[in-house]
Amino acid sequence: MLGFNTAVKGLLASQQSLYIVNHNISNINTKGYSRQQGIQRASTPFQIAGVGVLGTGTEIQDITRLRDSYIDFKYWNENAPMGEWLVKRESLEELENLFGEPSNNSFRRYLDDFYLALDNMSKNPSDPSFREPVKENALALTKHINETAKRLQDMQREQEFSMGTMERRINDLAIQITSLNKQIYATELDGRKANDLRDRREVLVDELSEIVDIRVDESTDGKYVVSIGGVSLVDHSNTFTVKLAEDRSRLEWSNGSKVALNSGRLKGLLDIYNGDGVDNAYRGIPYYMARLNGFAEEFADNFNAQHRQGYTLDGVGGEDFFVFTDDGSPEGSSAAIITVNQNILENPENIAAAGGQSGSAEDANNLLDMIALRDENSPDDYIKSILSNLAVDSLQSRRMNDTQDVVLRNIQSKR
Repeated sequence: MLGFNTAVKGLLASQQSLYIVNHNISNINTKGYSRQQGIQRASTPFQIAGVGVLGTGTEIQDITRLRDSYIDFKYWNENAPMGEWLVKRESLEELENLFGEPSNNSFRRYLDDFYLALDNMSKNPSDPSFREPVKENALALTKHINETAKRLQDMQREQEFSMGTMERRINDLAIQITSLNKQIYATELDGRKANDLRDRREVLVDELSEIVDIRVDESTDGKYVVSIGGVSLVDHSNTFTVKLAEDRSRLEWSNGSKVALNSGRLKGLLDIYNGDGVDNAYRGIPYYMARLNGFAEEFADNFNAQHRQGYTLDGVGGEDFFVFTDDGSPEGSSAAIITVNQNILENPENIAAAGGQSGSAEDANNLLDMIALRDENSPDDYIKSILSNLAVDSLQSRRMNDTQDVVLRNIQSKR
């Protein structure tokens, strides 16, 4: 009878091993699944008086995951920088497309067209057919500046929406991890491992680690803690929530204290949304918006100052060529509201081309001085400096993203 039981135990152990193999094969495409292995051992021997200890066969002692917790730690540690630089790379590439350099729809092209029209007009300043293109090209230039500024504002609103989505996702993931903690703890009270539940939990932690930089700690008694910047987001069975500050300048805990973010997709979004470049801060949308506003203001001020020195065809002193209107755009957004003076739009004869009040209709001295401003106070150089900064920032983001991608792929292959 004892020999029969020993044989049955061997068959049962083999059957359980086949079940484990079948489970592994079934989950070969399951995201985050860890291959499982049965730990087999000799069953408790039988003591026979006068004979000795007699073996009783084998049994499956436990089913474990073939997973290295250190590799998980490295993956979570590198996944956050990957998320941050991916967001920055995508955002800066979008900014490069927005400025459209070089292309037929670029600032340089609009400036070239405007100054070409001015140059043509200087050859025949009394002819309305030469004044009309100046007005039209000036209006096209201001509309391009307006459109670029508004697209920057739209991009910032999109970033704000993405940050709100990530804020909700962080809290949702924290709740799910907490729920799994309770299930895993209850399942493992008898000493066995809840392998599939642990895999499910680590898939959630993988996603969370891309959004914010986290640290995961599991004590010997099974308590599982997920923290951000040294403060617990999940303290085993307790969940703590985060929220964006009212001005979207930072991520906060529910009590209003700042969440210490060092990397992650949300950190990338916050830098792009808030980065004004002041005191070595990151150069995000506010920085490029400020530079665009600076370009619009400086270009208009210099051109207007010279335009006011001249006289119209009627001998009237020149007024501002470019003006800033109030169309409900955010305060300080000069680039969004720059346009051509309405008096010039209605009558191009009000372009102050003449250098003297009593000059002839062919007097183009002031117009020539306005053309010369392009060399003296070059708007091209201002645009070049903006694009140069953008190119440097974009190149850095691509390099950092590519480097981080190589590191993460190496860890994934080991995983």
